[in-house]
Amino acid sequence: MAQEHPSRTSLASLRGVLREHWGHPDFRPSQVPVVESAVSGGDTLAILPTGGGKSICYQVPGLVRGGVCLVISPLVALMNDQVAGLRRKGLRAEVLTAGMPKSEAERVLDNARFGPGGFLFVAPERLAQPHFESACRDMDVRTIAIDEAHCASQWGHSFRADYLQLAVLRKWHPRAGWIALTATATEKVAEDIERLLGMNKPTRIRSSMRRPNLAFAVRTVPDRHAALVDWGHRLEGTAILYVRTRRESEAMANMLKAHGIAAAPYHAGMDRKTRDEHQRRWLRGELAVLACTTAFGMGIDKPDVRHVAHAHIPESPEGYIQEAGRAGRDGQPAMAELFLDPHAVGEAEQHLARQWPDQAMVRRTLQALSNQLALAEGAVMEAPEEVWVGPLSMAAKCSIPLTKKSVDLMARAGWIALHPVQQRILCKWRIAPEELQRNAPEYGSDRGVLSALLHAYGSKRTPQWSLDIEAVFAAAGCDMKAGWQHLKRLSELGTIDIAAPADRLSVQFTVARPSSKTARIPAKILEDRVRDAEERWAFMRDYLNVGSCRAQALESLFERDVAPPCGLCDRCQPPPPPKAEDVLNWIGNGMTFAELQQRVPALHREEVRELLEAWRAEGVITWNEGRIVKVQ
Repeated sequence: MAQEHPSRTSLASLRGVLREHWGHPDFRPSQVPVVESAVSGGDTLAILPTGGGKSICYQVPGLVRGGVCLVISPLVALMNDQVAGLRRKGLRAEVLTAGMPKSEAERVLDNARFGPGGFLFVAPERLAQPHFESACRDMDVRTIAIDEAHCASQWGHSFRADYLQLAVLRKWHPRAGWIALTATATEKVAEDIERLLGMNKPTRIRSSMRRPNLAFAVRTVPDRHAALVDWGHRLEGTAILYVRTRRESEAMANMLKAHGIAAAPYHAGMDRKTRDEHQRRWLRGELAVLACTTAFGMGIDKPDVRHVAHAHIPESPEGYIQEAGRAGRDGQPAMAELFLDPHAVGEAEQHLARQWPDQAMVRRTLQALSNQLALAEGAVMEAPEEVWVGPLSMAAKCSIPLTKKSVDLMARAGWIALHPVQQRILCKWRIAPEELQRNAPEYGSDRGVLSALLHAYGSKRTPQWSLDIEAVFAAAGCDMKAGWQHLKRLSELGTIDIAAPADRLSVQFTVARPSSKTARIPAKILEDRVRDAEERWAFMRDYLNVGSCRAQALESLFERDVAPPCGLCDRCQPPPPPKAEDVLNWIGNGMTFAELQQRVPALHREEVRELLEAWRAEGVITWNEGRIVKVQ
């Protein structure tokens, strides 16, 4: 369709585009100023709530402005969902992913260079690849959209170093219009995004994070696990349960399943096939609950999630708001609950204390990194080299997360440069293949995969090799899930070492390597980061005990003018006290006091305790071996 000049495109014309291609009669009020700003070709930072329709805000301008709309997005699943949605609407859209065959990647790039335009989705690390740069410079890029833009800010809750290089696109396409989108950004984060993306007099549009259908609640319970089982039994519709670690994701899902609740785990440590299958079953409504780490949820298009629960206290209010906001995107009533037992605050504070390395840990990591690279003090590197995080962590005597943060701090201090890691799975033999073939230990069910590895890679003379998992698993006669389990066991047995892209770092000392005895991260970099994390946690700790509206408390971090009380949360609408007959029915044939407490809202536990004491004095109930029992 012929388009008007973007600067003269009327709101009526934009509504026509929306109706024709997306089938919506009109924009949401919060979308109008964003779309109008983006279509004009200037720089726009849009801060819209989770579920606020951010994709429309760059897709309509991208279509109207013509040419290529280059979309930078952090997750493969998010990009695939967006591309599928655009294609269903009859619009041209392509995605470049790491696992794509070379011929397919070439086809996508050629279409973007020589075709009629459309949407091209790429991850931020793609920009560092010379082949992509060459192709991208030849494209008619008129619109650049940065999704999840808070990832660019060192003060954002999900910082990604790859986002720091996005400003290079201004050199490649100086006339393109930019739109950066995020659901949560404080004033500090918003200013950081604009600076890092090189935005020129940007139009900043902030919509209230308030979702009028979403009720917040903090549930104070004696035991989180028992309370979550009770929560699972009371669910209506689908739900997300957020946990802190991969191990908790598995444990919580297994616990809910053991109590008859259709649940499954979802975390970044699972093989992709299993993870995707759990997501598909949940999207189809076959699973009531996904027990997830924060790897899940970004860009997932399921508007009818009725419940989001947190089994731990999030360290970041921004993260909490984004995760809670994945409930009720269809505008129907939804609930975001945070379960708090006597151990929750202490666990969160211990986690926070372990979140950042100290100077000594950074120096140990520097020495371990130098040893892996065989790099002397004062030396520089002409090209980046990949290092494996696991061995680096062991040599530095700190956890893998802290090792990664130490390396990140070195990059922020200017000691090193971090580059994109090659998207392949690498392996090393820990036992020589000749020894395995001559005198193989008993490997049981893992022997099939080991034999396939020996056949394909037994003659390799390089220290490490790229693993073709599909070919190996096919030769072994096993599916993806079983194959990965065999590989993990072979690694645990000390037969091989294996490293996915997430297990490696590509590092280059671009300046003289500092001394691991005297090197020190500047206070501005390390201490400010620690202080910022502590301030975020202090906000969340205060939120737990706030006496006024929960939504107002969360809004106060982002907005100067806070809206009236929500009327929905557990502070605005405290639950009524349970009726006496309900308490007697709960007791039934006997229950512990702790079990009864879980059913009683925290606000009314004291009065229920007094009721029990009165009943015991009247002979209505008695205590028998730690259980409350009705007297017949």
